[in-house]
Amino acid sequence: MCRKRAAELRDEILFRQPENSHLGDCPICFLPLPLDTNKYVKYSCCSKLVCNGCTAANISRQFDERSPNVCPFCRQLYAKSDEEMERRNKKRCEANDPFALREEGRTHFVDGEYERAFEYFTKAADLGEVVAQFNLSLMYREGLGVEKDEKMELYYAEEAAIGGNPTARCRLGCHEGGNSRYDRAVKHWIIAAKLGHDDSVQRLKGMYKSGYVSKEEFASALRGHQAAVDATKSPQRDWADNIETDAADMLCCASCGIAEVDDIELKNCDACDLVRYCSDSCQKDHRPNHEAICKKRAAELRDEILFQQPESSYLGDCPICCLPLPLDPKESVSYFCCSKLVCHGCMYANRIREYKEKLNPSCPFCRHVYTESKEESDRQKKKRCEANDPFALREAGRRHFGDGDYERAYEYFTKAADLGDVAAQFILSLMYRGGLEDVEKNEKMELYHSEEAAIGGDPIARCSLGCKEGENGRYYRAVKHFIIAAKLGHDGSIQNLKELYKCGYVSKEDFASALRGHQAAVNATKSPQRELAEKCLPRRS
Repeated sequence: MCRKRAAELRDEILFRQPENSHLGDCPICFLPLPLDTNKYVKYSCCSKLVCNGCTAANISRQFDERSPNVCPFCRQLYAKSDEEMERRNKKRCEANDPFALREEGRTHFVDGEYERAFEYFTKAADLGEVVAQFNLSLMYREGLGVEKDEKMELYYAEEAAIGGNPTARCRLGCHEGGNSRYDRAVKHWIIAAKLGHDDSVQRLKGMYKSGYVSKEEFASALRGHQAAVDATKSPQRDWADNIETDAADMLCCASCGIAEVDDIELKNCDACDLVRYCSDSCQKDHRPNHEAICKKRAAELRDEILFQQPESSYLGDCPICCLPLPLDPKESVSYFCCSKLVCHGCMYANRIREYKEKLNPSCPFCRHVYTESKEESDRQKKKRCEANDPFALREAGRRHFGDGDYERAYEYFTKAADLGDVAAQFILSLMYRGGLEDVEKNEKMELYHSEEAAIGGDPIARCSLGCKEGENGRYYRAVKHFIIAAKLGHDGSIQNLKELYKCGYVSKEDFASALRGHQAAVNATKSPQRELAEKCLPRRS
């Protein structure tokens, strides 16, 4: 009987609707803080959470007054170094500040020091820190820094839910639903929804369709959710959201809000152009909030570069007649003496000149006289390789590849690719795809080098990427690749576009544009001199 009554009393506490979430109100404008972690800033100096509206207003004031960077709540100057920030955090931890203890635990958790993280989270949870309680429930569930314990997991999840954490409340609902206690699951999700938790509304929607939630309860939860969301809004916060919201344009640190004034210098995020940071510790602290949007933006930036139409193919122009070189390798000649590709037209004209003037055969570009000795030729090639000539390194890689020495070939191709040689990039992608001796298969590296080659203007690499995207059902990306390659004069991409046009994946306008671009690229490589050479020179097999 005692246990039954204790359980009833516990449920009375557990299923009581909190007035607001565990975040509470902004200490400056006294409006409830939004659940979105990107809409408020944590200040370790006073352990306060300040909304973006008040943070932006403080930054604006500092710019207008040219005043030093201070916390918008306690007005303490920002730490100017990571060491000073660590000293401050340590001091607050020694004073048993729950916020500082929880943040210290989170730092150890990110570093993989789960036992130390568990100690700090426990101290913070014992002092009533709600987020620390929820973190402990997750650690008990996963067995990180402590043995798995479902009883302790549920205890701390319940404590966090009672403290107003809607995420913990939603997880409890999922746990109850998994055990077919749908009446308790619905109660949890209704409470979380009325705190403004979006995911709980979606779960209630599913339960409503299944008949476990009445129309009145669902309507009440929706009204409560909207009221909670509306309560977090204000003109000042809307202003902060509508101005250039990324911290790079606001010239302030995305983590602590410090402005780029006086001697404070901010550095860009390593992967994207959305935010800037005042220190490595701020970048590390902000990573959990920024990681998802950072990856998305980095992918967008990569695509902007990847799908840019190159002005010409990676072969460039003939250095003598300055006309674009044709894609057909049989219509140009490479010269090791100067690492140049010369079109057949100029090569043929040089032969005619030498014949008329009775000169020794020489390079049509640098006029270096051909050597008849293989040893001398090898010395020249070695000399250019030692000078880190990308062309020479790539050709040395080809020779080793032809001899079956794939390890040495890989070394030379890698050196050439690092120096920007586009053909070497594509050859590396093929080696990663084939998984030749001494080179393991690696799809990620295969795609990376294919993309680098495509960005550099290799239409074959571009076409290969298009085929891969098509195999994965991403036809809109495949079409982009084929159009770019076609406009560089690649015949294979035209045929691929033709088939996709028949299937309805390419519009009439896009196909016509690709055809015109292809024809223009092919015509640009023609000249009377090259046509004469084509008639007179024997075709290489």
